[in-house]
Amino acid sequence: MNTIHHRIGAAALMAGLLGLAACATPSNPAMMTLPATAGLIATPGSTAYRSVTTVNVAGGQETNPLWTAQVSDADFKLALENSLGAANYLGTEGRPTVVNATLMALRQPLAGLDISVTSQVRYTVTQSGQPIFDELVAATGTATMSDALIAAERLKMANEKSIQENIRQFLIRFRTNRQ
Repeated sequence: MNTIHHRIGAAALMAGLLGLAACATPSNPAMMTLPATAGLIATPGSTAYRSVTTVNVAGGQETNPLWTAQVSDADFKLALENSLGAANYLGTEGRPTVVNATLMALRQPLAGLDISVTSQVRYTVTQSGQPIFDELVAATGTATMSDALIAAERLKMANEKSIQENIRQFLIRFRTNRQ
C-alpha cells in the first residue's frame, strides 16, 4: 500500500514538474534587440540621426503562462528603443522624431518541431509632426529542436527572432527610403 502511494505521489510530482517546464514565459527584450549592425547605423547628416525622442508601441499582448508566449508592448518597446539607440537614432540632436510601431499580427503555429513565427508591424515615423515613413513590415523567426527541446521555449525564441528580424527589416527600409 505504501509503495502505491509512493508511486502515485512520484507520478504527481513529475506531472507537476513537467507542467511547470512547459509554462509559457514572456519574451526577453535583450533577445529581440538588434545590436549595432554595419550598414544600419545612422551617421551625421542622415535622416533622424540621433533625433528619435519618442517610441510608442501598441498591439502586443502579455504572456499567459498557461497558454502561449506572446510579445508585450513593454518588451517590444524596450527592444525597439535599444535597437534604435544601437543604430544612432535615439537622441535630441535633430528635428524631433517619433517612431510608432503597432504589432498587427504575431502568427504562431499550434505545434511543431521547428517553430516559425511571423510578425507584422506597422511602423510610422514622423519628424516635426510630418509623416516621413509609413510601412507594414513582415518578418519570420524560426527556432528548432537544437535551440530548445521544450516547445514553449522554442515558441518564445521564435517570437524573439521574429521581432528582432522585423526591427532589422524596418531599419533597412527606413534607411533605404530616407537617404
